[in-house]
Amino acid sequence: MKKLAVISSLTILIACNTAPENTTATVFDLPAAKSEIIAANQQFEQSFVKGDSAAIAALYHVDAKAFPPNMDPCDRKGVGSMITGIPKMGVKTMKLNTGEVYGGPDELVEEGKFEMGDGSKAIDKGNYIVIWKKDDGKWKIFRDIWNSSEKAMAAK
Repeated sequence: MKKLAVISSLTILIACNTAPENTTATVFDLPAAKSEIIAANQQFEQSFVKGDSAAIAALYHVDAKAFPPNMDPCDRKGVGSMITGIPKMGVKTMKLNTGEVYGGPDELVEEGKFEMGDGSKAIDKGNYIVIWKKDDGKWKIFRDIWNSSEKAMAAK
C-alpha cells in the first residue's frame, strides 16, 4: 500500500512539473517603455515653452500629484495652471534629459535632469524624479518632483 502511495505521488508530481507553459504571457519591454517616456518628454518640452496647459495636463495621470519646489503639492490641473505663465517669464527652451528608468509593467521610475533657457543662456537647471503609471494604455506622469541645482537667492 505504501509503495502504491509513493508511486501515485511521484506520478502526480511528474505530471504537474511537465505541464505546458503558458505561452500567452507577455514579457515587459523596459527599453520600449523608456522610448515612450522619452517621446512623452519631448511633447512636454514643446508644450512647456508654449505655455500650453491643456497639453501638459494631458501628459499627467488622472490621479497625478506634482511636488514643485517651494509650493504645496498639486494635481494635474494645478500643473497645467503653472505652465500658462512660462512664456511671460522669458522661457524659450526646455530640455529634459532622461537618465535611468527602472520598474516594471505597472509603474516606472525616471531619474533625469532638466534645463530651461531664454534662447541664449540657461535660466535654470536641476534634477527630477517622475513615477510613470499607465492610464488608458499610455504611460502618464503619476508623481512628479523636481528641484533646481542653482543656488537659492539670499533673503533680503
